[in-house]
Amino acid sequence: MTKYMIWQDQGKWRGCLQSSPDQQVQAESFEELQFKLGHLSRERTGDKPVTLRKIA
Repeated sequence: MTKYMIWQDQGKWRGCLQSSPDQQVQAESFEELQFKLGHLSRERTGDKPVTLRKIA
């Protein structure tokens, strides 16, 4: 299971995978951010199915 961190900054959603905090993504909505994080995770794992898990 892939863990990620998310936050809002100046009205935008931002997030990163816990395993690669240097690769951040930005989105207009929470749903778009989840999609982008899932895509980033699939790129890093070689297109294997991904389950995202939010951490506190």
